[in-house]
Amino acid sequence: MLLISFPSKINSAGTQLKIHTVQPKETAFSISQKYRLDWRMLLEWNGKKENEGLKAGEKLKIPQNLSYSSKIEKNLPEDVPSFGSPKFHPPLKVLPPVSLPYSNLSHYPNKGVLFKASRHKDVHPIRSGKVVVLDQMDGYRKYIILEHKGGYSSVYANLRSVSVKEGETVKAGESLGELEEGKGLYFQINQGTKAVDPIPLLKY
Repeated sequence: MLLISFPSKINSAGTQLKIHTVQPKETAFSISQKYRLDWRMLLEWNGKKENEGLKAGEKLKIPQNLSYSSKIEKNLPEDVPSFGSPKFHPPLKVLPPVSLPYSNLSHYPNKGVLFKASRHKDVHPIRSGKVVVLDQMDGYRKYIILEHKGGYSSVYANLRSVSVKEGETVKAGESLGELEEGKGLYFQINQGTKAVDPIPLLKY
């Protein structure tokens, strides 16, 4: 994806800014991931509401010194001790075997896992969260991205249908949608801007 940026600027408060030109298919969430920002902060800086979409060619101000990494460390989920990893609910009632595992190898990266197709097609949130992206992509059909407390987000792809709307808050156990016939769930967990192996984080 082509990223167009202009020389940095300084606003009246002394904060260094970069100007980002929105590309087709980009969202506030995907742009904020590139710059390590909270997507709501990005919208606030540009005077936009959470339910407003972005238009290709639109120019956004990007504050350069407001990384949300410190926010992630200070805002852990309510059931996560500071010394441990969180545990999330499985995205399917029964998890089938993994056909394509997570990999952080530079020569064979895979940011999530692909489960084998099974009779369990109803997809559920791994934890309560907000639907920040609802879109579709070649090869992955419809997909959903949820934002959770503590700087985590989750991705669910290969959906035939969805039962939620962008901007909606959902709870664990509710239905996000149904998988495409004959396809397994592609599933991903991000901590901040980094994808992590989701399998050890799931409750069994």
